[in-house]
Amino acid sequence: MAVEYQTEAILLAARDWSTADRMVTLFSREYGIVTAMAYGARQPRNRLGGSLQTFSHLNLSISSGGKGMDTIRQCEIQTSFRQIREDLTRLAYANFISELTTGLWPERQAEPEVFDTLLIVLNLLVDRNPRIAALVGAWHLMIFAGFQPQYERCTRCGQELSLPAYFSYSDGGGMCCACSSPGIPAFEQSDKIFLDKLFTMDLTQPGQFAVNSKTLANAERLLYGFVRHQLERPLKSLDFINQINAL
Repeated sequence: MAVEYQTEAILLAARDWSTADRMVTLFSREYGIVTAMAYGARQPRNRLGGSLQTFSHLNLSISSGGKGMDTIRQCEIQTSFRQIREDLTRLAYANFISELTTGLWPERQAEPEVFDTLLIVLNLLVDRNPRIAALVGAWHLMIFAGFQPQYERCTRCGQELSLPAYFSYSDGGGMCCACSSPGIPAFEQSDKIFLDKLFTMDLTQPGQFAVNSKTLANAERLLYGFVRHQLERPLKSLDFINQINAL
């Protein structure tokens, strides 16, 4: 027997299915990641088609039969975030946030704080520099998932970390010169200060701040390397970002 439920969700990803359908990945406030099918959504006059746009904030009615995939019955847009889809740079960084989220959490695990964070990050991608918005948003998502890097002490020997030092993705943070090995990235005082600021930032009131290009690039490098190691796979969205930045 089918059971219908209501939920508030962000549409993280969508792909065409069969000749007229659309499969979507949602992040629901009440249920976490949900994969659902919108049958007939690609037909010209289907009422769901125009609503199921990537990164939209939605109210949905979904039917779950217990077997197979859930089915979207009704959909109402709260916020479309059209500006993200219409700007290539914003789209690239939003795709990164989406891919990171689906990599960090399993399906059907309620994470209301993560939902709220995603909604804030989407607004920041629209209103602020998308590069910095994605950077701070991604670090906050990593922390919610339990992957906060440690750099007050060496993650290998435990000694208080004296900077400049190094950052080990595999050890989860700072590493002293004595424990370092060839090829791991440097970690400087400016990197620590900037990460401290990002980690403690109130995303609802981020304020204004300045950061030089080197420190920003270092924070991105540390994030992307850390993410790849924790997820144990490359992210296609990072290749897209690199292509956009190369234009």
